Amino acid sequence: MGFTKSELVQFFDGLTELVSEENRGKARVQIRKFLLSFEKSYQYEDAVMHSGVSYLPPYYIVAMPQTMQEEIRKKLTVKLTELGEYSAERVEQSMRSRIYDLEGLIDTKDYAKWVDKEIYRNFQKRLEASKW
Repeated sequence: MGFTKSELVQFFDGLTELVSEENRGKARVQIRKFLLSFEKSYQYEDAVMHSGVSYLPPYYIVAMPQTMQEEIRKKLTVKLTELGEYSAERVEQSMRSRIYDLEGLIDTKDYAKWVDKEIYRNFQKRLEASKW
């Protein structure tokens, strides 16, 4: 049986209420550690559940650093030219997509690693800023 992050938080909140007052602080620390590990394993759930946000999450190419964008643009231009499908519009359309959408065109492994680290780093910041 699988749980979403929200369901896990609700479950742990219920368990925390059963713990004695002096052990609640310890229980909350353990819950935060577990949730951090959970988020690292299932880091895309937050992005999926908050798809209506006004900013572009880091897995979109336009949210990546400019140097990465230029590198991706060059690789796309070369690959699309090789395939005979090059056009400036096609490159720009690809640049507005998520890095994972380009998997068939270019090697996205290094960019995906950067995205994973960025999502995890942002989650850690939110976790540290949250008050339990």
